[in-house]
Amino acid sequence: MHLGSYVLSTMAMQALMRGFTSQAIDMAQGAYERVPAADPRVLGFAKLIEARAHARQRDARAAATCLTTAERLQERGTAEGSGERAWIEFFSRQRIVTDATEIFRDLGQPRSTFAWHALGAMPGDAYARSRGIRLSVLATAHAQAGELDHSLRLGGESLRLFARLQSVRGLDYLRLYTDSLARWRREPSVVDYLRDVRGLARQLTTAT
Repeated sequence: MHLGSYVLSTMAMQALMRGFTSQAIDMAQGAYERVPAADPRVLGFAKLIEARAHARQRDARAAATCLTTAERLQERGTAEGSGERAWIEFFSRQRIVTDATEIFRDLGQPRSTFAWHALGAMPGDAYARSRGIRLSVLATAHAQAGELDHSLRLGGESLRLFARLQSVRGLDYLRLYTDSLARWRREPSVVDYLRDVRGLARQLTTAT
């Protein structure tokens, strides 16, 4: 029962990544409701994915409620522990921090994004893709806060990492970031950055 709920949550995550937010919410809710006695960490992961999907729909109240529930369940699950389910051990406080930065980026709340980022360490060089993702999230938040120069510095570092990794998933994050630059689309520095992102997109298209 635990694993079935987890699998449904991962399916919800995949739906979310493809832009099917309503389906993601339905699946995440199903993962949470179908096995109420599941490992609290499994249930917490379902709520975290639901929070992310609500954030994509700009439903701040629902996202915050689900995030709070995910935090509570993660704490409870960690306290109880279960060596039988090592596959859910990734659902840690750090995972919640990471996803929360994306939740508040999607809600357009940069101060909350920065506050959550401060609660966990920036991924190191050994986790290049995760570092690139976090940089893109922070770049977006700085753009939302009107801080173009700082935003482009972080966005440039993220772009260089994803170009080195040739990461298709990274390109998805860069596209989300470039959306936040719309108000500066005529600025020379933004024009140059958008050109570089398009260049990476062409490289990845050719490679596939």
